[in-house]
Amino acid sequence: MNDTYFAPAARTERRKFYNQIGQISHSPIMSTLLTACTGLLVVLNKDRQIVALNHSFLEATGIDNPEEALGLRLGESLHCVHAHEQPNGCGTTPYCRTCGAAIAMMAAINDDVINEQPCALTAKKGDEIVNLCLLIRAQPIVVDNHRWILVYAQDITMQQFWMNLEQVFFHDVNNILTSLLGHAALMATDQPDNEDAQTIHRTAIRLCSEISLQKSLSLYKDTDYLVNNSGVTLQQIRQEVELIIKGHRATDKRRIVESGPAQNIKIHTDPLLVTRVLGNMLINALEATPKGDEIRLTTVVEPDWVVWEVWNPAWIDEDVQKRVFQRHFSTKSTNGRGLGTFSMKLFGEKYLGGQVSFCSTKPEGTTFTFRHPRR
Repeated sequence: MNDTYFAPAARTERRKFYNQIGQISHSPIMSTLLTACTGLLVVLNKDRQIVALNHSFLEATGIDNPEEALGLRLGESLHCVHAHEQPNGCGTTPYCRTCGAAIAMMAAINDDVINEQPCALTAKKGDEIVNLCLLIRAQPIVVDNHRWILVYAQDITMQQFWMNLEQVFFHDVNNILTSLLGHAALMATDQPDNEDAQTIHRTAIRLCSEISLQKSLSLYKDTDYLVNNSGVTLQQIRQEVELIIKGHRATDKRRIVESGPAQNIKIHTDPLLVTRVLGNMLINALEATPKGDEIRLTTVVEPDWVVWEVWNPAWIDEDVQKRVFQRHFSTKSTNGRGLGTFSMKLFGEKYLGGQVSFCSTKPEGTTFTFRHPRR
């Protein structure tokens, strides 16, 4: 039988191990580290045995007496179901070759580098088997000429759950949209004079583009989306915006009064993003406006800019004005609301290189302005 399938099997001789515990306990630096770290932290020797741990780790593992964990390896202290499948314990089983925690620790021990890995842990919690995802960071450190390995553990189980659920959502929705788009295209081809059929087809195309955009932003955390610029007219932009707001409940008994130059003026932009900005500006204005009243959409063409202004008669409280564009802030109680203004800034400035601003006073109402370079 193999002594190990991955990491060295040997453990530190008992007397030497007790000396290591004494070295840690008398080190002000290590005491400060263990006290200051609010997350899960253990200190290992070169044989991957725990020589010190903080209070958070004790609470997370349900260990009442710290001495019970001393000498154990990480997987043994976390009750990994595979930790005792080999006589020499954690790090030596066939499962350990693909264990993120074992890989991170061995990189820190052998290569003297900081290493961070996700660790899929199946653990026994009482009579129950639980599946967790931990983010393990192993970092070598030398204190008073003694070398240790600091191991930080962060429970990212729920983050991973939502990430996986998100991927499943986009996969399944994409399959549904592919079918929807196909049927809408056939209907639009068979009924070229049917306005509703053409609108359904354009809306299906728009929806596919929106889902594709959202997937890109979700995967890359709104940092690496590739802007898809092309030449489009103001009329084409307005038609796309119409798809967003047509039939929206905010348009009920409210009017949009428009003014501006000829609609055949062309700008260079990402049509999907620019219409997202304008659509949010209009919907926010409509939602703030009493039924029976109107909002105004004004387009101004300057030598280097196209400027859209959306006015509504309502006034934004001065305290709220300071946070209008702040992520996660909303005056609405429902979760997920209030993201419209944040997305205006994100798409309008970060991706399109424009300027998004607003002005709000009691006598004049509120005007949101989006300045877009003509390029």
